[in-house]
Amino acid sequence: MRASTRRRRTQKEKTSGFRLSRFVVVLLLSIVPWQPVRAAADGALAAEQGVSAFRAGDYQAALQSFLAALQAGLDAPGLHYNLGATYYRLGRYAEAEREFQALARDPGWAPLAHYNLGLTAQRLGRPQQAMEYFGEVHRTTTDPNLRALAATALERLGRAAPRTSELVSVAGGHDSNVALSQDAATVGASHRSDSFVETFAAASHRLTENPTVGWVAHGGLVVRKYRDLDQFDLAALRAGLSYETDSGGLQTSVGGYFDTVYIGGGHLEQVAMADAQARIRLDADRELRGRYQLGHIAGGGGFEYLDGRQQRLSADAGFALGSDFLRVGYQLELNNRRDLQQQADFFSASPTRHSLFASVALRELGGWQPDARGEYRISRYHDPDRQNGIEVTRKDHRYGFALRASRPLSAPWRAFVDTSYYRDESNLDTYDYSRYQLMVGIEAVLGK
Repeated sequence: MRASTRRRRTQKEKTSGFRLSRFVVVLLLSIVPWQPVRAAADGALAAEQGVSAFRAGDYQAALQSFLAALQAGLDAPGLHYNLGATYYRLGRYAEAEREFQALARDPGWAPLAHYNLGLTAQRLGRPQQAMEYFGEVHRTTTDPNLRALAATALERLGRAAPRTSELVSVAGGHDSNVALSQDAATVGASHRSDSFVETFAAASHRLTENPTVGWVAHGGLVVRKYRDLDQFDLAALRAGLSYETDSGGLQTSVGGYFDTVYIGGGHLEQVAMADAQARIRLDADRELRGRYQLGHIAGGGGFEYLDGRQQRLSADAGFALGSDFLRVGYQLELNNRRDLQQQADFFSASPTRHSLFASVALRELGGWQPDARGEYRISRYHDPDRQNGIEVTRKDHRYGFALRASRPLSAPWRAFVDTSYYRDESNLDTYDYSRYQLMVGIEAVLGK
């Protein structure tokens, strides 16, 4: 990025899409001091100091000055653009994205904001979303220079979009109620606590050259080992294939995957799942998502009562709320399992579940990017449990929340903290439980 606009560019710069895109990110910084502002004098002074610090390459000082200007009452579009550009140079792409998203709601700034949202999406490892932003700029801007930059970015992404992406993480944590699943009593887990180490890896590979349509292979692995309660050590594997399309405003995915889960070294279950997803971007600030899954489940030795079918149907809406991004949704889950028959006793493993959930991606706090999620779930089991001659239909109410915060380290690594609490209340007391988990670790997003 440059802090001022040169009147002449070398031939190399004229033909370099990368350099041109960097030029646009800070274009505004050369003209902000000349824009009239209606704010306190100290706010305007802080903004000017921020521009000077940015031009000197002191981006941390520039950020502090721009934030001081905002706190002093200077709330102009140019200031938000400068904040976005500064966050971008500091590698704090999530914060940069939020500033540009807020700016995109101003029609006069929308094309430039969308262009920089495309650049930011690239840095966040979201090439498909970057292409959406660049495509929108190319279709809507009246500035020929900006349209040319968007065309160059689209061409470059079409050639260079990473075909393979990976996520790896290593973490340690504490589990207050060691269990295989969310329903602790299902596997007879005690409420003893233990510490654990967890490793996670996931990868996807696009099988075609075209980044907007084609087959994508997926795979994943998670391993959790407890310090003392090794009978609950968990390992899960996933392999899948999907056909994905991206037409700009609409993204679809149709495919399937196989899951295999082990607990304490023994086979718990194997799942074959068909999966269809769709995502509609209404504009830069709003989107709708839907998903349908149909699966066949085969329980392992001692878990044959899990055999059967499962369906899930979910929908959610996401939208900007100030500088935050809020998502609310609903999920319906239907189960038809073999259930557990033990002589005269019977226990249902076939619930119908209704879940309401909400999540919010919050503004950066002290260098950390926080995200929060809340959920409420009602479960009603199909057939009544029967024990000692007494029949009762099981009904559960579960609520919980989760909070995650991440902070950039040296690229591509991030540190993260993840905590959650869930409480299940049942009309059958034996199924009541609560669970608290805390996990701290590092993760990396890779692509090639």
